[in-house]
Amino acid sequence: MVHCRAIKGSEWFVCIGGFRGVAIRDVDAFLERLKTVASSSIIQVLDAKHVAGWEHLFFAAVNAVKALDSKRGLAKNLAIETLLYASCQDQISKAFQILGASPETEELALIVFSKDERDAESSFKKAAEVIGLEEDRVLEVTEDKIRILKRVFDISDPELETRGGESPEALTSLIIERGALLAARR
Repeated sequence: MVHCRAIKGSEWFVCIGGFRGVAIRDVDAFLERLKTVASSSIIQVLDAKHVAGWEHLFFAAVNAVKALDSKRGLAKNLAIETLLYASCQDQISKAFQILGASPETEELALIVFSKDERDAESSFKKAAEVIGLEEDRVLEVTEDKIRILKRVFDISDPELETRGGESPEALTSLIIERGALLAARR
């Protein structure tokens, strides 16, 4: 199920969804094909294995829009700035290591930005036809994924305890907070 929302305080709309059974032989060719079918929108694809729910990506998108609107962004484009916030990194190379799509990617997150709500939804659908089987569950935080996300985002057990324990919600909240704190470190 695609999640489409307006980004308050801006003219942007964002649509987010997950996919499984993805086969990316050539990342550059794959991205070019997506950009061609959804040429009126900005697209970002991420490896879903390190995504902590669609909310994680939504707040990364919100923070990226705000950073670029206020001229505080590190990247000059919205797709890369979103990658930085989603990965909680200030270095693009590290961000790609954490969330970048690769030929090994089997589960994918798609983020589509547009200044027109219908266009965002339409571009998402067109890109989805290229990508394959929509499956939002790949974005969800499972018990197995908790361990992976704690390692990748360097989250300790005491940090999780301050949020009420090792729950998917607590982990997602901490990752969203880490992403939001990037702006303060800049």
